[in-house]
Amino acid sequence: MIPMSEYKDKGRLCMGCMNPLPEGRHECGICGYPTNGNNEPLFLPVGTVLSERYLVGKLLEQTGDAAVYIGFDNVLKSPITIREFFPDTLAERMPNGSLRIIGGCETPFRDYYEKFRIHARALARMRELTVIVAVYDIFEQNQTAYTVSEYSEGITLEVRLKQLGGRMKWDEARPLFMPLLSALISLHTAGVTHLGISPQNLVIGSDGKLRLQGFCITDARRVSTDLRPRLTSGYSAPEQYGFGRDVGVWSDVYGLAATVFRTLTGNPPPEAPRRAKDSNDLFVPSDIAAELPDYIAAALFNGLQVDPENRTRTIDSFRDQLSTAPAVSRLRQDEVPENSETDEEDAPPPDKKNSRTKYAVLIVLAVFIFLLLAAGTVILILLPDLTSGNNDKSQASGSTIITIPTTAPTTQRINQPEKFATPDLVGKNYYDIREDTLIGKMKIAVEYMQYSNRPKGEILNQTPSAETGAVEGATIKVVISAGPEKITVPDVSGWHSDQAKLYLEALGFRVTIMPVVSDTVDKDMVESVQEAGNQLEVGSKVTLRVSETTLTTTAAPTTQPTEYEFQWPF
Repeated sequence: MIPMSEYKDKGRLCMGCMNPLPEGRHECGICGYPTNGNNEPLFLPVGTVLSERYLVGKLLEQTGDAAVYIGFDNVLKSPITIREFFPDTLAERMPNGSLRIIGGCETPFRDYYEKFRIHARALARMRELTVIVAVYDIFEQNQTAYTVSEYSEGITLEVRLKQLGGRMKWDEARPLFMPLLSALISLHTAGVTHLGISPQNLVIGSDGKLRLQGFCITDARRVSTDLRPRLTSGYSAPEQYGFGRDVGVWSDVYGLAATVFRTLTGNPPPEAPRRAKDSNDLFVPSDIAAELPDYIAAALFNGLQVDPENRTRTIDSFRDQLSTAPAVSRLRQDEVPENSETDEEDAPPPDKKNSRTKYAVLIVLAVFIFLLLAAGTVILILLPDLTSGNNDKSQASGSTIITIPTTAPTTQRINQPEKFATPDLVGKNYYDIREDTLIGKMKIAVEYMQYSNRPKGEILNQTPSAETGAVEGATIKVVISAGPEKITVPDVSGWHSDQAKLYLEALGFRVTIMPVVSDTVDKDMVESVQEAGNQLEVGSKVTLRVSETTLTTTAAPTTQPTEYEFQWPF
């Protein structure tokens, strides 16, 4: 490492955003990062120079497989993103900046190290995809590996949505997402999955286009590995939370569908571990549902299926579902009717001589018809005997001769639509009756859910109310119970602290770890849960008492993580 004191550009750059920093300033006027700011001792110090070229700045995030820093390329003179392979569950930082593998973790460290390099090389080969933030340098130093990519300047999709009031309409969102879909298809063809697609990992650049960042190796996006999992609530697929379940392209379909769902409705889907098994928990406010095209709603429902076997399996198929109606529309626009105004304008002007001839013929024909009718009237007046006789024959003769259609208005019978008595749905469970055939072919639509002491899914209110007259096919809007707002805190004593924390956070609690000295459970295992058995509101704090003591025992080793036998609530 080259110390910051020896770096020639010292003091000229803000280590928080890599913008020029005027002399004499104690903090950046753009990002507020202090001039004496530094990273925690676990990470590379601010000012470290790697590969004699790349200046390390502030730590941006720590993923399961890497530490991510903002940096500066002293050759290209531009901000960069530096990813350092650093699985903190398997290695620790030495005073000289290099990594040291924790004893007994050599094999998994080497395995993940090789996966990190393979993943980086695959991203480097995809550099032509402008929609992704691709790698442009890979090197080894400090007993680990590093990747360098350009820094994504702009705002995240999440920030942009908040600026717009929470959501976009499909016509606004479609130009953003379609290039991303094409890029993902190319990535998947190359064997690369992201598994972390979310509004936080999509950046809108100054050109108004989306760019995908935040790549990790697959093992860092699952709970069933030796790495600390990096999952995004509402966007990570259910299989990423489970043990022994495969992840793949279909998991990216889920993340992308969840991101589009958030963009169009204003809210992400429920957290995967809390999703209903039949996937019928995707509720949209009625005003938004009214403007959402049916084919888009169907595509999102298919892409957000809890069971991967029932989910849209590829991005290619998902793109087709999102593009069906616009494609048909474009085909219709391309079809020019034979009598359209364009044809009339493009047609050659008619020959004037031919036009005069046509008009003359029409005038002669009109005069002939007029004389014929006049002659018939004179004959009827002067020779009435010719028209005497059977009245029916006279009427028949008249109906045969006079064939000019009448212009008299015709009367139409106006039928009033039949009305039916609206059924009483209050107190019934929405999930039990949603497929039922109601009187008058009425439909049921969920307007919104609300917490209550009634069972989840019970209908609390309906519009129109029971026995009110409604026409055939009318929609009955219902308010259903989301169940109690308070949840019983489960006792996860004996679980590994990482898995217990994930589980409780998935239930909606905020988790705090309290290290304790224990003679009953091994290190990093949960000794007890202070709030276990209590009913707490969603968002309440739960404290895990986690052992920091390593027990010595001669008992046969157990296999982790399969020793934790619990089922995620899919």
